[in-house]
Order: sequence, then structure tokens, then C-alpha cells
Amino acid sequence: MPALLALAAAAVFGAADFTGGYAARRTPVATVTLVTNVVGVAIAAVLVLTLGGAWSRSTVGWGAAGGACGLVGIVLLYFGLATGPNRLVSPLSAVIAAALPVAVGLATGDRPGELAFIGLAIAPLAIWLVAGGDMRAASGAGRSLAVAVGAGVGFGLFFVCLAQTPDDAGAVPLLAARLTSTTLLIVAVAARRASPPTRADIPIPALAGTLDMGANGLFLWSAVDGDLAVVGALVSFYPVTTVLLAMAVLGERVSRSQAIGLFLAVACAALLS
Repeated sequence: MPALLALAAAAVFGAADFTGGYAARRTPVATVTLVTNVVGVAIAAVLVLTLGGAWSRSTVGWGAAGGACGLVGIVLLYFGLATGPNRLVSPLSAVIAAALPVAVGLATGDRPGELAFIGLAIAPLAIWLVAGGDMRAASGAGRSLAVAVGAGVGFGLFFVCLAQTPDDAGAVPLLAARLTSTTLLIVAVAARRASPPTRADIPIPALAGTLDMGANGLFLWSAVDGDLAVVGALVSFYPVTTVLLAMAVLGERVSRSQAIGLFLAVACAALLS
């Protein structure tokens, strides 16, 4: 059961990313992110009521810090998915997001297993292949690469922050994170005097926010009942859903070398989990 829940979480995470990026193709990224976060707050509150969790300064503080980092990640991800190839942005951001917590752990004295070192070793090859197997092609897609790396760093720091919360925190860090990111977005929108979302702007971003927090709930449920290492590895398959949806809906095409790179990127993220 935990494995099936983890795979379901991966599929829903990938669908959430694609939906948010698709919405950002026709609606400003700030608007899309604001709507997804407002929806996320409501669902995170339900998760806290359902799954529980202990409140503490540490939990709220690290959750808030994670929310700020995650906000940077999601804004860059939506921008990257809206303006660049999904087949590049999604898997590369996943590799960086998985590698950063391992790197931070190494710097602070952790000693991950051999599989994590293998994942770190194959990450550059995966990035090169996903970029087209040609460094000149990679430089031509420089903006998409930079955005994917930035998104991955934001998500990686989000995971690092949430890893600092107490074991009994439950879903509380997710609510603290969403409240923080939503507050920051509201302040940013007010400072820019941007127009509030119209009724037509809401449905697709709201769906993305619902899918994202639903995936978080599935992940937490699977992590409670299953082995975290296995669950994390299975959830790392989420870029496959994003790329498949991009191929089906947007007509993106993947070369043989990029397909190998995508497979290695997913395997790398799984090894690093």
C-alpha cells in the first residue's frame, strides 16, 4: 500500500507541475502562484486536522523558512515550464532538488549510503543528455537551464528546512510554509499594485494547487506507513508525468539521448532520495 501511495503521489506531483506551468502560459506567474498557494493553505489546514502534528517555534520557524525557499522554487518552475521545454526544466529541477539535501548533509557531517554517491556521480551525465547531449545545445537553452537549476535549489532548500522540523511535527510545517509563501505573495502583489486575479484566472491554477497539496497528503500518508527511503525514491519519478503530459498536450518531442537523460535523471533523483 505505501508503494502505491508513493507512486500516486509522484503522478499527482507531476500533473500539478504541468498544470501550473500550463496555466502560466496564459496567466502571469505571480497570479498563478498566488492562487495555487491560497488553495494550498486551505488544503494544508485540512491535512493538519486530518494527520495532526505538534506546534512549536522550531516547527513554525523551519516551516516558514521552507515556505520562502519553496516559493522561489515554484515561481521559477512555473516560469520555466511556461517559457521553456518541460522535458528539460522538470527533470533537471528534480535532480538539483534531490542532490542539494545530500550535499548539505555531507557538509554538516552526514554520511549517505553508496547509492547516494552513485546518484551524485551520474547527475552531470543526466543533465548533459537531457540538454540534448551537446553542450552547445545546452548553452543555447541557457535560460531554461538556469531557471531549472534555480527552481531545484529552491525546492532543495525547502526539503532541507523541513528536515529540521521535529519528528512529531506532522503536517504543521506544510501549513506554516503555505501561510508564509501566501503572505509573501500578497505583499509582493500589493507592492506592485497588480490587478487581482479575475474569475477566469482561477480554475487552472486552483487545480494545480489542489493537485500539489493532494500529492503532499499522499506523500505524508505513504511516509507514515512505509519506509521513507523507498517512498522518497518512488516519489522522485514525478518528472515522468510532467514530460508525458507535455508530449501529449503540447506536442513536445524527446530525442533518444534526451529520453536516456530523462531516465537517468529520474534514476538519479531516486538514488539520492
